[in-house]
Amino acid sequence: MTRLSYRIVLVILLAGALQAMAGISHAAQVLDDGVWFTLPGQAQDISVTEIGEAYAISVDGTPLRWDPREERWRTMSGSFVRITGAAERRPWVIDGDGDVYRYNGLWWERKGSDVVDVAGNARGEIYIAKTDGSVHRWLELRHSWETITGIAKRLAVDPDGRLWAVTPTNEIRMRDDAGWHTLPGLARDIAAGVNQRVAMVHPDGRVMLWRMRDQRWFVLQGVDTATDIAVTRSGAPWVVLRDNSILAKVRIALSSGIDPQDQETGAEGLSAPEARPDDIKADEITADEISSAYPSASPPKAPVARADPSRAEPISPPPSETQTVSNDNTGEGSGDKTERPVSDNLADDPASRTYDGNLTFTDTRDSADRLAIGRDGSVFAIRGGDILRWSNSQGRFNGFPGSVVRIAVDPDGNPWGVSALGRVFRHTGNDWQQVVGQTAADIAIAANGDIVTVNAQGRLYRIDRNGTGFTPIDGQGVSIALMPDGSPWTILENGFLQYCGDTGCKTVRQKATSLATGIDGTLWIVTPDNVLRRYNDDIGDFETVRVARKTPKRVAAGPQGYPWVVASDGTVLASQFFERDESGDLRIAARTSEDMEGSGDTASVTSNIVEGFTFTKNISFETVETDAAPAGADIEISTGNDGIVYGYSYTNSPSQSGSMFVYDERRRKFVAEVTAFGDQNANVQDYDVASNGDIWASTLSPSVGLFRERNKSQQEFKVSGLTPAGVAVAPDDTVYAIFYTGGDYWLYSKGPDSNSFTRFDDFNSLYDVSVGAGNDVWIIDRSLYVRQWTGTSFEKRPSQGQQAEAVRVSRNGEVFILTSDNGVYRWNATNKSFDLIKNSTAENFDVEEDGRLWLSVNNTPTIKRARD
Repeated sequence: MTRLSYRIVLVILLAGALQAMAGISHAAQVLDDGVWFTLPGQAQDISVTEIGEAYAISVDGTPLRWDPREERWRTMSGSFVRITGAAERRPWVIDGDGDVYRYNGLWWERKGSDVVDVAGNARGEIYIAKTDGSVHRWLELRHSWETITGIAKRLAVDPDGRLWAVTPTNEIRMRDDAGWHTLPGLARDIAAGVNQRVAMVHPDGRVMLWRMRDQRWFVLQGVDTATDIAVTRSGAPWVVLRDNSILAKVRIALSSGIDPQDQETGAEGLSAPEARPDDIKADEITADEISSAYPSASPPKAPVARADPSRAEPISPPPSETQTVSNDNTGEGSGDKTERPVSDNLADDPASRTYDGNLTFTDTRDSADRLAIGRDGSVFAIRGGDILRWSNSQGRFNGFPGSVVRIAVDPDGNPWGVSALGRVFRHTGNDWQQVVGQTAADIAIAANGDIVTVNAQGRLYRIDRNGTGFTPIDGQGVSIALMPDGSPWTILENGFLQYCGDTGCKTVRQKATSLATGIDGTLWIVTPDNVLRRYNDDIGDFETVRVARKTPKRVAAGPQGYPWVVASDGTVLASQFFERDESGDLRIAARTSEDMEGSGDTASVTSNIVEGFTFTKNISFETVETDAAPAGADIEISTGNDGIVYGYSYTNSPSQSGSMFVYDERRRKFVAEVTAFGDQNANVQDYDVASNGDIWASTLSPSVGLFRERNKSQQEFKVSGLTPAGVAVAPDDTVYAIFYTGGDYWLYSKGPDSNSFTRFDDFNSLYDVSVGAGNDVWIIDRSLYVRQWTGTSFEKRPSQGQQAEAVRVSRNGEVFILTSDNGVYRWNATNKSFDLIKNSTAENFDVEEDGRLWLSVNNTPTIKRARD
């Protein structure tokens, strides 16, 4: 094809592109290298992440987020001058005073001062440049900044973590593992994308692209008044001009004949900005032996393979209310909202007829953390706190404004949710409205429209359908689902199921981590060992439904009882796509605000052990009298298996006195305890107490060793050639001890009836250890990272790493850590993260069987315990 033919093809394609993108094209300049489109609005700064999320700061300082489906900017709260995108839709900003903030999903958290620029990527790597030109890197594990070499006034971070900088003298530099490298040219702003596709604004306002193979900058024609720049995931620049207008570069792709190198970085190699709905899609997720066909607007009826049933252990059969409302198993009716009005009359509702035949799960090629399905077939999801709504016509989840951690759907297809502050919100069909005076830890909605919540204490409340009042009802739990008539099923704190009907509440001897009820009354659960099960009325028991090549984690159920499943890897699997009228979905989303902060009370929510649901918790503490401890002593707390709370104090005075005391519940104070360790003024390095009152201690003086004290009589336990460095007693009285030689620190264990220790594993970098029920072993390694024993190895928790100086596991399975800044955090198994417990600052701590925290503030000495 000749160059003239290229031009003809280009003109044809350009005409088509202009017509297709008329929704965002207001002033296009046609050039050989593509076109500049003027985007809506005005801005003073702009940022685009490598996963296609765009942010800007408007002229008046309002932060904006680009909505690719509506092709417009959505406002966020606050007033700022600079912005950068980061991981999990959590941008960072700088205000007019130079303070830097991070968005936590609800509000902006201040993270530093005297900042002139901030840059981040979707991996969560964040850098700032300060007013003095110094460069700093955010350390998430320490919640602090680390100074790095270099000087800058503008920064960019590419997806691979390379740092690009513009110095105060407008020089351009790049930092990788080998250090800083100087690039040719001058710049006033810089942006970096995938494959080192870097763009910059020259001090004179021109836009340039960096071509790696030539080690030079390539000028893009058509713009000479740019001030700020961003790069999309395809390498195309978005710029802000001096008049604050926003331009986006769009490539018009040719069918053939382009130099492949130009196709990557040259003038003809710019791809379109992420401004069309089809561009915003997750990577395809494939699953062997699971259908991966996308649903059409009228999806075929999905037969879902009923797996070979596997009988569970005998259980008490659920009450009669667990049977389906209709016994019609023909499978007829699709629950089409356009053909039937939603009402409380379930008898004639096709959605209430239980599906017939086998189930076949379809991989939606989308992901979520949680799901909820309404009587009309509306499927909502939560992903990282963001709300999503399933579209049959597009075969994917679309964003829905707002942020919640629990979600339910009413019969009209409107979502209700619980925010991260525990506040309850309902969508009226027009916008979010807070249910004032109510906080919750979970929420469910029945097919008849009844709404029930569970609060932080596990109590159940029925909310009026207009959200104006609530009434306590029978039952308790940490997670809830409702039968079509509004009667609740819950998961109790111990993991067992409970049902509450007309004759009261009954516990069912079946454990679950997730449960759901279909519109037909079908009960679905996911067991603690990640098995999907359905209650079968005919056999009076739960039967297993197998999901090929996927591990179920959560379940939701909709019309006719068809389930949707979230797999452990986040994949969403659907057994049926529910036909409904989707024509109003985008209109509803467009008029819905994202502000769900609300007002009034917040929930002090304890963790749901079964599902790991937790908020950052405020705990009230009371100070316990410690006159039994000498002034200036360091106190180490231990909550023994015998139900007694112990304290050991040690001072570094010339006398180096050590003493032990115990908490007297009746007198509400610590009293002296007579022990051989106290008599010896022993320097106890670490200690714990067995259920029979045996004290196990690793001591540094009067001798170095591991001792068990029983009735003031001591016995030493040795491992040949090794020195003890720590000890912990498990709930079953198995003793775990750290022994070391040189730089190797191993974990050893000894059963209650054994007199010798054996090597637990070959992992040789232990710093601290604690053990929960079922010998759930958690450690801190010598690099101060938290790890959990998986049965084969010690794995970091979370996988990206969390540093701490101490770990404690309660008998009920709750895991707490103490960080270097003396903060106490609790492990959130669902979010795979540690959540801060506010008001908890300590140098030493432990946790009782029921999860009650005890804190020790050294040198005062002060001991605090969590209030009831």
